[in-house]
Amino acid sequence: MSRGGSRRGGDRGDSSQANADGWAVAGGGNGPPRPPSKAGDLSNFGKINKTTPMTFGPSGVFANKKGDNKRDSVSRTSSSSNMFSILNQGSEPAAEAKEPQRRRIVLAPRSKPSADDGAVKSESEAESEAEAAAPAAVEMTQERATQKITEDCKELYSVRSVDEAESYFTSLPAVHHPLLVKKFTSRAIEAKAPDVQLLAEVFARAVEKSLCTPAAFEEGFMPIAELIDDITIDAPKAFTFFANVVKSAGLDDERKGRVASKAIEEAQFLELLS
Repeated sequence: MSRGGSRRGGDRGDSSQANADGWAVAGGGNGPPRPPSKAGDLSNFGKINKTTPMTFGPSGVFANKKGDNKRDSVSRTSSSSNMFSILNQGSEPAAEAKEPQRRRIVLAPRSKPSADDGAVKSESEAESEAEAAAPAAVEMTQERATQKITEDCKELYSVRSVDEAESYFTSLPAVHHPLLVKKFTSRAIEAKAPDVQLLAEVFARAVEKSLCTPAAFEEGFMPIAELIDDITIDAPKAFTFFANVVKSAGLDDERKGRVASKAIEEAQFLELLS
C-alpha cells in the first residue's frame, strides 16, 4: 500500500518503501532497504547503531530543558561549596584558639650595681624606716605608754639585762620618759638592794648613751620625792635607795636641789646625794 503525493504539487522526488507491516517508511531511498526481521531472530541483539546518538536519563517533555539541568547543577555546587566554607570558617577560630600564645622574653642588659648606689639605697632605706617609726612613737597615747612601761618594768626585773633595757627608752617616745623614770624608781625603792643596783646601772647607761635627758629624769623623780617620807614608813630603806637612784642619773647640783626640796628631810637627802 502506498500513499499518493502531496496535494500541493505531485509526488516528491524521494520514494517511500513499504515494510513488512504495510507501512511506508519515509527516507527509505537514502540507503538499501532493511530486510524484514524474522520472529525469534536474535542476530542483531546487542548491536548498537552508531549513527543515532544515545541518550541516558529521563525522556519526554522535560528532557529538552538543558538550562534547568545546568541551573540545578550550579546551584547544588554552590550550595555544597557554601556549606564547606561555613564549616571551614567555624573551625579556623577554634584551631587558632588551641595554639598557645607565648609571651615575648625581653632580655635586659645585666649591670653590676656600684658601691655608691648601695650607699644611697641604704641611706634612703634608713630614712624611710626612721620616718615610719617616728610617727608611731609620737602618736603613742598615754594609756598605751603606761601599759608598755608596766610590761617593760616587769621584764627588767625578771630578765635583769642592762643591754636590753636600752630598748625601753628607744622604743618609747621622749615625752613619756618621765613616766618611765617614775615607774621604774617606785618599783626599785620598795624592793631589795639588788633591784636598786640594777636600776642604777640602767639609768647610768641611759645617761652615757643620751637615751634620756636630765629634764626627764628630774620630772620623773619629783613625784617620788614628795612622797618619800610616807614611803619610808612602809619601806625603811626607801629613803637611801631613792638617793642612790637619783645619784646614778648624774644630775647637776641645781636639779638635785630642786628634787631634794620636795622631801621633808631635805638636808639629809642632799647629804646622801653628795
